[in-house]
Amino acid sequence: MNNNSNSNTIPGIFEGSIRPVLIKLSLPIFLGMIVQVIYNVTDTFWVARIDLTDPSYMGGTAIVFPLIFFFMALGNGLQVGISSLVARAIGENNSKILSTTAESGMLIGFLLSIFALGITLPFSSQILIALGAKGDYYIHGLEYFKFIIPAGPIIFLSVIFSGILQGEGLMKYVMNSMIIGTVLNIILDPIFIFLLKLDVRGAALATVIAQAAAMIYIITVFVRNKSSIRIDWSISNIKIKTIKNIMAIGLPQSFSLILMSLSFFIFNRIVIDIDELALTAFALCGRFEQIMLMPAFALGAAVVTIVGQNSGRGNFERIRKTMNEAWLLGLITVGILTGIIVIFAPWIFKPFTNVEKVLWYAVMQYRILGVSYLAALIGITGRSFFQAIGYPMPALFLTLLRLIIITLPIMIVLVYVFNLGMYGVWIGLAAASMVTMFISFFWVRRTIDRLESGEITIR
Repeated sequence: MNNNSNSNTIPGIFEGSIRPVLIKLSLPIFLGMIVQVIYNVTDTFWVARIDLTDPSYMGGTAIVFPLIFFFMALGNGLQVGISSLVARAIGENNSKILSTTAESGMLIGFLLSIFALGITLPFSSQILIALGAKGDYYIHGLEYFKFIIPAGPIIFLSVIFSGILQGEGLMKYVMNSMIIGTVLNIILDPIFIFLLKLDVRGAALATVIAQAAAMIYIITVFVRNKSSIRIDWSISNIKIKTIKNIMAIGLPQSFSLILMSLSFFIFNRIVIDIDELALTAFALCGRFEQIMLMPAFALGAAVVTIVGQNSGRGNFERIRKTMNEAWLLGLITVGILTGIIVIFAPWIFKPFTNVEKVLWYAVMQYRILGVSYLAALIGITGRSFFQAIGYPMPALFLTLLRLIIITLPIMIVLVYVFNLGMYGVWIGLAAASMVTMFISFFWVRRTIDRLESGEITIR
């Protein structure tokens, strides 16, 4: 690689008003997420319309989601590790790290692909049974699972290059890849599901093909030298130290998301014990949850870039301003989106099911959990802050606190002891989000104070 870490410096990232920079970096990710949410809604719409009177089609694909999320967690950890490393290296003008990042990341991605295929190909049936699939839920879930497996290696390769671009702040290319994959998926879904009569298998194949197209695009960004980081595609650029640096950030991030996957698995088992129709609604709400949290994840991506590069320069006051602005912008945008969905929930969910009880569960979940999404914003951006400065363990603890330590005990007691049904599930989720919000807020502020005083240093 031949790199110039200053050639793509984002105007205003180190000085001046921070709000325009936050908006500039988060807006492309936000727009890309909007398109992805449109896909998720469209995909759910088409899968549901295979048979509107049979919730097992949508429910069967939902049962597979915790495992899919597990491998997405590994990929996301790789992306976050690379983006944090690149951002801090740019702030430090450290060309040595930049010159070894891509090839070192590709080796990790290759090993993850072997691991994913080795688990899913021979044990798909056993995995579905372990996830709690029964009857038609098992049949449709297995059909979907077998055809979605090839998406794993594709995603592992894509996130390497997306991580580099995110660390540089070149969010528009990340957005473009998201849009390409999503639009193609939307187009292919009805063709594969209905025209080719592949049902849920068609939904899975459409995803695989669309993700492959997005991966090809993101690679062409580097082939066309749009990034300041030039890739030599050379084995000699693989460095153990760089791999360790990526994994030091990426593994805790992956583990935190794996905890989320594990929690979804446990939540699904609890919910299906309550009512199979509740599981269908729970999955439907999960798709729409992304809408309310889009600003949080977009701002989180911007925080990794801005905080990472400024931490490399030792600009701690600017880091403080970045977090304050990210919280303010996030609360406004997440609040608006949450209010819209909570108010119009009965009409939003109606096209996705003809089963009145499923609709009731979905509407009630959003009416009860609405305010907790504001709390989740603080936690999401807080985790991004710790990842950006090279301290991933607090981010991991915050995830563990919200999904396991607080949620599960409350949920289990309320559901199995007090027989509150889905109300017990919803109360557990809301309580954990609120507690984690306060801890995250004060932990971030305290950490910035310690960085400024020299009590701790950037890793």
